[in-house]
Amino acid sequence: MQSLQSLQHKLESATNLISIVRTMKAHASSNISQFQHAAQASSKYRNILDMALHVVLSEDNEYDPPSYDMPREGIGIHIVFGSDHGLAGRFNERIYSYATDQIDIKSDDVVIVIGNQLLRRMESQYSIEASLSVPQTEDGITPVVQRLLLKIDEIRIKQSVSFIYLHYCNPKDIGGFSEETEILFPMNLNKISNRNIQWKSKSIPTFFMDRDKLMSDLLKQYYFITIYRSFCYSLVSENTTRIDSMKNAERNIEERMEELRFKYRTQRQNVITEEINDVISGFKAIKKNKE
Repeated sequence: MQSLQSLQHKLESATNLISIVRTMKAHASSNISQFQHAAQASSKYRNILDMALHVVLSEDNEYDPPSYDMPREGIGIHIVFGSDHGLAGRFNERIYSYATDQIDIKSDDVVIVIGNQLLRRMESQYSIEASLSVPQTEDGITPVVQRLLLKIDEIRIKQSVSFIYLHYCNPKDIGGFSEETEILFPMNLNKISNRNIQWKSKSIPTFFMDRDKLMSDLLKQYYFITIYRSFCYSLVSENTTRIDSMKNAERNIEERMEELRFKYRTQRQNVITEEINDVISGFKAIKKNKE
């Protein structure tokens, strides 16, 4: 039977642990709000870029974008988004399982991993070209995207690249997330060019600067914001899963604390009962001696 001191120590440890869990849950909830806001803003900006590209492409149906932005016969680049920290349920396991189904282990394709938790899994199957840490704040996303774009440019300078795929978890409106693959490169320019856009003004937008220069600038922004949005989606999914994990942990700890409290009350009552019995026995012994 455990002593009262031992039970008290376990109760104090459980109280400290549940405080940490609740803090992590609140932090994850705060993260979701900021990353959801960033995702919405990036989606709106992406829509503006699509409209700008539509204007440039629809001016001349025979226009060919700068050759650097066109696919070539060569390797593929796979960018997989995971997390740096654990306690995120099956978030990393699911994106790892999904990515291994999408990436041919026998190919020469390049794999870039985002997140140390995912890296540990991916490097057991693939040769990893590069890995980056996951930004923990909205302001931290931009520098990581810039480093990732520099790495992509470095690869494309050395080798011909036929495609670039982004593999990430996309949050659902009803909760949870789904694993998705988004094509960063090559872009479906025909789809953008043929898009039916209802302009709010009566005049159709146009441009006056060099077409190739404008197209190149728009594509750079397109690549940036698409990767940026992928980070946002992945971070929302990660923190949503972390909240679910923290809720389960909180429930388990509360059940354990209730069990410890019951044992503590029972043990304390037993100690009190034993002390009372000792007093009664002593009283009886003294009374008997006097007789």
